[in-house]
Amino acid sequence: MSKGGWTRRGALFGVAAGAAACSPKVEAPPYNGSATFAHGVASGDPGPDRVIIWTRVTAQQTGPVPVRWVVARNRELTDIVFTGVAQADETRDYTVKVDVEQLRPGAPYFYGFLVGDQKSPVGKTRTLPEGRLDRVKIAVASCASYPHGFFNAYEAIGRRDDIDLVLHLGDYIYEYGVNGYGGDVGVSLGRVPSPQVECLSLSDYRLRHAQAKAEQELQMAHACAPWVVVWDDHEVANDSWSGGAENHQPNEGDWNDRKRAALQAYYEWMPIREPQAGRAFEAINRSFQFGDLFTLCMLETRLLGRSKQFETEIPLIMQAWDFSDPAAPKPLPAGASGPNVRMLPAPFEDVGGEFRQVSDWRRVAAVADNPARPPNGMHFMPDLPRLNAILSAPERTMMGAAQEQWLEQTLAASRAQGVTWRVLGNQVVMAQVLWPDFSRTSGLVMMLLERMHPGVGEIFARSRYPMPLNLDQWDGYPAARARLYEMFRRVGGSTLVLSGDSHIAWANELSDARGRVGVEFAGTSITSPNDAEKLKPVGIDFAAGVRARNPDLKWVDVMHRGFLLLTLTHEQALAEYFTVSNVRSKDYKVERAAAFTVAPGEQAVGPITPAA
Repeated sequence: MSKGGWTRRGALFGVAAGAAACSPKVEAPPYNGSATFAHGVASGDPGPDRVIIWTRVTAQQTGPVPVRWVVARNRELTDIVFTGVAQADETRDYTVKVDVEQLRPGAPYFYGFLVGDQKSPVGKTRTLPEGRLDRVKIAVASCASYPHGFFNAYEAIGRRDDIDLVLHLGDYIYEYGVNGYGGDVGVSLGRVPSPQVECLSLSDYRLRHAQAKAEQELQMAHACAPWVVVWDDHEVANDSWSGGAENHQPNEGDWNDRKRAALQAYYEWMPIREPQAGRAFEAINRSFQFGDLFTLCMLETRLLGRSKQFETEIPLIMQAWDFSDPAAPKPLPAGASGPNVRMLPAPFEDVGGEFRQVSDWRRVAAVADNPARPPNGMHFMPDLPRLNAILSAPERTMMGAAQEQWLEQTLAASRAQGVTWRVLGNQVVMAQVLWPDFSRTSGLVMMLLERMHPGVGEIFARSRYPMPLNLDQWDGYPAARARLYEMFRRVGGSTLVLSGDSHIAWANELSDARGRVGVEFAGTSITSPNDAEKLKPVGIDFAAGVRARNPDLKWVDVMHRGFLLLTLTHEQALAEYFTVSNVRSKDYKVERAAAFTVAPGEQAVGPITPAA
């Protein structure tokens, strides 16, 4: 290893590629039962002197299982550094998680487990370096819906021999049952979720985690390097926030009970250090210091402080009507009021490519009661000032005040220490992303789209106006984002944001009216699809449309699954987007779809530049 480097050398290790078995000189503790390691091994949350190692025992009998763990300097596990015995039992679903301490900074280690005569695969891990650090290479992944396809992108990560850290930004599992998101695809592929019902209980979430980790491709990725993880929404329920979720209904029990069960299963099954006493169960925001190269801050933007998403209908432009004569109401100027005044949605019609408001009461009366599905040629337009006022309420937050304060203190300390980069692990896309203008889509295409997706015609008509694409992202919380951008500006230096969730690959510059404050690289999904790719069969280029509307967007890919590879040096950040050609079978190819570099700056990171 070069001085201060985190570049790994030597042969590939992977469970599905001939992994060595755990072969230490120590013996397993006595055990009369039968057990296997069906879910592989994992490590995570490295520190300068410690790292979490993880496995799960599949026992044929009930009762406690003594498990020997070993950390060594070599793959054969003969040059032993530390060893001990942990107990697996039903209270933690027979998972074993050991926080191994007193290790050397920046050092590679190998680890494994034994039960009776059964040996686990061997994993490789590494502690965090201190002092001068020349380079780190990070694989970034998110959104692995089991029924939607095979985990080929995980295998592609696991087959590389140059990855120092895997960063997972959430949606490690999905909560839906066979009748939910992706269930039909899962049935066709033989990838039916387990349990087949939507996850609600602790046992449900445990089974879903077990199903994911039984996949050899995921085991390979876990075994090749330490992971740093954070949940997004689907580890509990879709579009979750601090007080509930879109996919949690009153007949599904108490929200807090469901959340607690989901997070307990997550802590059991993931190689993550759990919150210390006195911290909230949801508080997995934490930081990692990689020498003088970068500080990694993992954000929690789902369960700690997120305000409820804006879920009602987009507010529409309204017209005041005077009903003094109910048989012949008359339109009034904006702001009119009185006992006979009623506010109704204002219909518009397309006249020669221009939208003009309809003021004939007979025509208005015919459509006012059904603004969601007006007749052809007539539309209701969004009231963007009113929407922005609702979204920009200062009390709407993504992280909560305490986490915002923690983040600024952590970023400022990093900057004061002369660290080159500050990197945020962030679940949802941060940059502003406005709808592409699809209002001039041809009538024939609109007919086809309406048959496939009823209601899309009205959405496309309203896209003439610059509406946010997804209000579950930071676009739904503009005041919180503005505070964050000002924080970046106060701290100064170079900030990179890594994001997941959208199932689309993005390269965004983060800016406001005062200029650029950072850069965002958002990866695509491991398997999960997105709605934008459904437009391609009817000839609509979503990528071109979204680029035209969003000048901070430098590149986007809506069609592929894969992962992001980020290489950090003191001179630049290199973001490489890798895609897999297929997730519907295990026959696939890996391609480097795009690459970009960013240079660090004294006040803000440099612009995104395409790389060779």
